[in-house]
Amino acid sequence: MNKTETRSARRQRVVTFITHLLCLVILFVLPEVLFNYGRPQGAPAYIVYSKSLLYVVAFYVNYYFIVDNTIGRPRGVLRLVVYNALLMLVMVGVLYVLIRTSDKPPRRGIDMDEATRLARHLSFILRDAVMLVLTIALAVAIKLSDKWMRMEARSKEEEAVKRKQELDGLRSQLNPHFLFNTLNSIYALIDISPAKARDAVHELSRLLRYVLYENPSLVALGSEASFMENYVKLQRLRLQAGSRLDLDVNLGGNADSLVPPMLFVTLIENVFKHADFSSPASISLTADSDYALCTTHNKAKNCDSKAESGIGLGNLRRRLELLFDNRAALTVAAEDDNFTVKLKVPLSRHSNL
Repeated sequence: MNKTETRSARRQRVVTFITHLLCLVILFVLPEVLFNYGRPQGAPAYIVYSKSLLYVVAFYVNYYFIVDNTIGRPRGVLRLVVYNALLMLVMVGVLYVLIRTSDKPPRRGIDMDEATRLARHLSFILRDAVMLVLTIALAVAIKLSDKWMRMEARSKEEEAVKRKQELDGLRSQLNPHFLFNTLNSIYALIDISPAKARDAVHELSRLLRYVLYENPSLVALGSEASFMENYVKLQRLRLQAGSRLDLDVNLGGNADSLVPPMLFVTLIENVFKHADFSSPASISLTADSDYALCTTHNKAKNCDSKAESGIGLGNLRRRLELLFDNRAALTVAAEDDNFTVKLKVPLSRHSNL
């Protein structure tokens, strides 16, 4: 923990202490003071403030010691009750001593025997004991709420770390998958056209630069569109003459909006892997102010081809679930041997999804 975090934690502890103290004063101390000074035969001031101090001590002993050393441990509730019972006995004893030392002689004409005086003392002690119980209950409730909130925050933090690790794993799986398919394309060109293979290697170097060095958690939609266009340009090199593939990119002024990188390349990979380019195939990327939509349409090479084959779309579905929950949609529609795949993802205007 650095110095800034240490100062922030210390400041937070001070603020918490002062907030609790103000609550105690308003709920328990102030009513006690006002009640006492509103009576003609009120107790001495030192008695009033001593009882108020007992309330504060009971609160903080529970908040900082008893709850931490009981709740969550074996027989924690029993230990909590026992420790507070002992605390109550000590404080009731202190209250009795205070009342006895402050006991005023009976007014003239009033004869009060010892039994009556003891009953009177016990009534005062009972009232103060109830206030102590309420103070202790408040301390336990606030402390348990704090512990629950910290557990929730820790659980969310652990979940976020776990999600990030899984996303990093999926992305590390995606990059070799992309590279494997691209190298297969270049390999197919070597014997057919060495010149095209050299061009393909040059295009691949540009793509790898984007994948390896310009690939943060979010990228501009315009950069992702350029990556798509370069990838399609590279894959076109392996197509035979007369192959029919249309690429349409229309971002509608939303090029600066942010999306996670390499979401759409999986759809394009599937087109080049499964498409029968003797029939028209198309890839489009459009966007409005809220969403980007990537759509691919192609005829499969044979009726047994499946758009869901391989690790690509399974990987993509899991990434969408982790990144967007239910805010993104991936649909695959098949009619005979024609496949249409649509990926709709929300756009972000800032660096956090």
